[in-house]
Amino acid sequence: MILSRKYRFLLFLAYALIITVMSLLPAEQSPALGVWDKLQHFSAYLLFMMLAYPLASNHCWRLASGIGIIAYSIAVEYVQQFSPGRHTSYEDAFANSLGVISGYLLAWLFMYFITRVRADALDARKV
Repeated sequence: MILSRKYRFLLFLAYALIITVMSLLPAEQSPALGVWDKLQHFSAYLLFMMLAYPLASNHCWRLASGIGIIAYSIAVEYVQQFSPGRHTSYEDAFANSLGVISGYLLAWLFMYFITRVRADALDARKV
């Protein structure tokens, strides 16, 4: 099942809201996942970028969305200092940025191979 563009966008917005809430909760209310903190940041932003990637129609907009998500992650890290028990972390912002970059590359590879498989299927039908 493939989601329509509208539902993909709503999923992206819901995920952005979840990231915001989870990032700004006071430290004592944050769930302990038992996973290395930087891996959590990396994974969360990798998925964030992979959700954003197909929403953009071309490379420039995809790149802009990646830069926007990195800027968003830095802003959230800055605002964390105002949440009880939280603090701004450059290491977290770096892990977030690596997640966005990896998500971009992974989504690009996925889309490239999907497009390639579809083109090969069309070529096979013509023969």
